[in-house]
Amino acid sequence: MKKQSIIFSIILAVLFGFQSCDIEENIIDEALGEDLLTNADPLDLLAPAYNNMRKVYGHRWFFALQTFSADEGMLPTRGTDWFDGGAFQELHEHECTPTHRYTTETWDHIMTGMGYSSQAISYLDEGSQERAEAVGLLSLYMWVCLDAYGQVPYRGITDINFNEDPQILTGSDAVSTIIANLESVVSDLPTGKNTVRFTQDAAKSLMARVYLNKAVYEDRYATNFSFSNEDMQKVIDLTTEVIESGTHSLETDDYFSMFDPDNENHPEIIWAIKNELTSIRIGGRSVSRNTTNGLSRGLIYFANDGTTNLTGSDAGCTLPGFLDTWDAANDPRYYKENYPNEEGTIPFSEYKMNRGFLEGQLYGIKNDAGTPIFNEDGTIDIVAVKLWNKDETFANHTREVSLIAENQSVGVRVSKWSIDDIGTNRDDTGVDIAVFRLADLYLMRAEAKLRLGSGDALADVNTVRVARGGDGFAIAGATLDDVYNERGFEFYWEYHRRTDQIRFGTFEDTWTDKTNSDKNMRIYPIPAGPIAETPGLEQNPGY
Repeated sequence: MKKQSIIFSIILAVLFGFQSCDIEENIIDEALGEDLLTNADPLDLLAPAYNNMRKVYGHRWFFALQTFSADEGMLPTRGTDWFDGGAFQELHEHECTPTHRYTTETWDHIMTGMGYSSQAISYLDEGSQERAEAVGLLSLYMWVCLDAYGQVPYRGITDINFNEDPQILTGSDAVSTIIANLESVVSDLPTGKNTVRFTQDAAKSLMARVYLNKAVYEDRYATNFSFSNEDMQKVIDLTTEVIESGTHSLETDDYFSMFDPDNENHPEIIWAIKNELTSIRIGGRSVSRNTTNGLSRGLIYFANDGTTNLTGSDAGCTLPGFLDTWDAANDPRYYKENYPNEEGTIPFSEYKMNRGFLEGQLYGIKNDAGTPIFNEDGTIDIVAVKLWNKDETFANHTREVSLIAENQSVGVRVSKWSIDDIGTNRDDTGVDIAVFRLADLYLMRAEAKLRLGSGDALADVNTVRVARGGDGFAIAGATLDDVYNERGFEFYWEYHRRTDQIRFGTFEDTWTDKTNSDKNMRIYPIPAGPIAETPGLEQNPGY
């Protein structure tokens, strides 16, 4: 991206708060733009880099790449619904091509975010907190790019020249650059609790994640990864600093509260992508769609105005093999019932979506062709959900499912992220996207201890498990397999699974309608356009 176009985008953000997608675009002279940016409020320069994270982490972008390529999720074609040019089938079967819609769009969103971050860095004062935040955000964009695509276009963080071609970082060069950049600014970042500003603990969490996956990034197609003792000790040291800071604490009451609309500054969340519920459509395919995308078309839920009734999309679901790893009866992360999933009558105020995995026959508010029916006393009747807008069949979410689904209802649905919509605008939400949580640091540390062969990994695993289910939920021993499974229980539907499967060597395994074991599919193809325009950027092997 050339400097003029980045300046123009930043100017729009500064002038208009980066809120509207349909603002009038006026051509601004570059010299005027330079002056405007030089004198801009630092937070205005940072805003585009922060806000663009919403797009990278949108439900059809990094979420889809991390979830529907892994053993935890699938978005099947249901009759004439959800073929989408085969995009979701290709993700699931590990058959993506360089023209794949969502891998291309994710790449574009990452590049935009890196441009916003770099531009902010170039205009913010050396040594300032805001510049350090911009470097932190750039580092996170670079990590997503490295993890998903294996190549990172990079222009540095000093004397940035947007009119020169970027260098292309891969493997150890990308890892060392991300780490070095974070280390160079960590002391300028704020301390304390602020889940929506990039803090010192956010930087340490990102560094720990990079070190944990370093062996993968340096030898992407290895049969077995060589995790060095030095790297694992770095993971232990960084996670310990954050854990022992006392700034964050594990959730012990309601696991799903971390994914509610009021989750900003939740005690367990270290850093999250801030979302705003606004009357102005910002877009970004919000995190609420990670849930509504899979809810039954026959199930009515209500927008946060309390009156607008909406339905799900009967799309994504989880997979039977993943569900089989759970202790469903005893793990509170599996399911939380907010209203009884059975016939009955309840006050309307108690009608809030059940959370976790929605399995079997679904029950919801009684309605007449989509219009909710209220009793005279203000109560509502809960009845078996039928697809009133399709074929009047029952919404029975069975475990067995295939890429070409036999009907709209098969496949267990995932209701982890809270629904927080404005009317029919389902792109905006007040639910922040948790990127780093304290539980992740405990489990990263446990994994590093096991790979290092030193330290009490069991204590870290049980610290998380006891926080979720009490003393009786502790386990007697911890192996790498236990940590792998625990990460599945803890972080399902949270952008982790593909990365975890690659690191633990299960990404080439077989699961529902997925048999491809090609190691080249561990990273995604680079879109053709950027390859043609960027010297040094090459297509990944196998594409």
